[in-house]
Amino acid sequence: MRTTLTVDDTLISSLKKKAAERDVPLKTVVNQALRMGLDAMERPPAGDYTTPVRSLGPKRGYDLDTLGRTVEAMDDEERGGTKR
Repeated sequence: MRTTLTVDDTLISSLKKKAAERDVPLKTVVNQALRMGLDAMERPPAGDYTTPVRSLGPKRGYDLDTLGRTVEAMDDEERGGTKR
């Protein structure tokens, strides 16, 4: 069906660019864009995104009071038992 539309200059420029990139007629790109836009309008809006809440506290079995000493001991062990 033929019809007359008034399209913003920036939109028609983008549509023509897409048509040239894809080597298809302008009407094909316009029809695809209209279909995509109508499909998007049909979908319900996306729900709110929530980030899962996680504890940032120490893991069980780790004593923060001695953690520094444990790391130093492991470093010493890697160096062949020599202290700093």
